[in-house]
Amino acid sequence: MEVLIGIVQLLLIVILAPGVNAVIHKTKCLIRGQKGPSILQPYRDIYKLLNKRSVISDTASWISRFAPYIIFSVSVVAAAFIPVFSSKTLFHFSSDVIGFTYLMALGTLFLTLYGLDQGSAFGGLGSSREVTIAALAEPAMMIAIFTVCIMNGTSSISEIFTKLSVHPLQAFSVSSVFSLLALLMVAIAESARIPVDNPETHLELTMVHEAMILEASGRDLALIELGSLIKQAIFISFIASAIFPISGLLGFIWYLLKVFSIAILIGFIEISNAKLRFFRVPDFLAVAFTLSVISLIVHYLEV
Repeated sequence: MEVLIGIVQLLLIVILAPGVNAVIHKTKCLIRGQKGPSILQPYRDIYKLLNKRSVISDTASWISRFAPYIIFSVSVVAAAFIPVFSSKTLFHFSSDVIGFTYLMALGTLFLTLYGLDQGSAFGGLGSSREVTIAALAEPAMMIAIFTVCIMNGTSSISEIFTKLSVHPLQAFSVSSVFSLLALLMVAIAESARIPVDNPETHLELTMVHEAMILEASGRDLALIELGSLIKQAIFISFIASAIFPISGLLGFIWYLLKVFSIAILIGFIEISNAKLRFFRVPDFLAVAFTLSVISLIVHYLEV
């Protein structure tokens, strides 16, 4: 039964991932006064790409052939660490935040290698920018996550979920609020969203994520995009799981409300901000790092 619950939670994050991105885009379209595409459009796009053959450059190595599958697989395995409506995830016996963090970094590594391996100028440009952003975002993410671990006295994501479900008001302590704000900013950066990146453009002077996958096509493009969408859903789910976690069927409904509320919030953030110049991105991530450090300091002051 525990394995079944873990599989259901994993599939829920994977299946919802394109829908979460669609809600963000739909929110932006409605604010602009546009109708926008259907919520189901990302699912149609991925299905269409999965049925197309991939075209790989003659100069590409084995990295271009295996990277899409590794990126997708790493995202799926990382999703198995996240509790949705139960602490019984597939890796609840060893759901350590350090392993989770390294898995997320592994996906970023192969994505940047894929961009470099194509031999195009845009791929190298995008990979260089992605590594810079990741190097600045990961310290903020790790300190914010470790602060949550210290507050709950464990590094197990499943145990954190269990303890927060017993003491739900802890998510609204000053330290927790700063940590969740830092994680939200990191999620925006790692998911290639405004103001760090613009997922709706292919301008060579501004694109980061799109530059790395510009040469991807067919099944490879579908796997990379789905892996990136799952990564975005993981960040949002992690934040949602730290806010009033509830187990059971009610927890499932509550999880959906929280995830789509955060997606709508991200849509509002994107529509109300312009994309930053790349050299201003470190300032944005410095704020996230500062918030995470403040959360750690405030926690010890509260104790």
